Amino acid sequence: MAPQAACVHEGGGVERRAAHHERERQRRQREAAGGSTEPAAEEATDVEAVSAADVLAGVEESGPSYALPTARDGRRERRERLRVDETAKQAGHTIVETGTHVEILGEQGLWWPATIAGREEDVDGRLVHEVEYDGCQGEQYWHMLDDEQWRRATAMPTPANGTNAAASTEGEESGG
Repeated sequence: MAPQAACVHEGGGVERRAAHHERERQRRQREAAGGSTEPAAEEATDVEAVSAADVLAGVEESGPSYALPTARDGRRERRERLRVDETAKQAGHTIVETGTHVEILGEQGLWWPATIAGREEDVDGRLVHEVEYDGCQGEQYWHMLDDEQWRRATAMPTPANGTNAAASTEGEESGG
């Protein structure tokens, strides 16, 4: 069995890295053949020198080019999750995937940003979602989203000053 990677790479950097590996492979082949290690003129034009500051600014804009892998469900857990989802689907219950960012309307009439941390079947057979509110890491609350007013949170652009652009953790009105 092959070892499992610590991260899964994605994004534009993957293609650039693959092109770099191909250029290096060609350089090693030229070197092994006893030729020049310098690339041919047509190869040299597709490489662009970029300052580290530009690279870091690009990463800050778009985020990292990797995603941590999610733990795989065992066979029993996967079957149970699929059974619960199918039962909920047949009953017409709302099913929101784990990791989805949502906003839930609180009693004060304010939208509270949160992330769906899980879901399971309640004792009465209805689907309940485990919710972790932003700014309250480690504290989970259970909601029947069919009984709540909620919406998917929209991604907010990161301001140039580097401050957090997430919706307020104080439950203030969100702009959406």
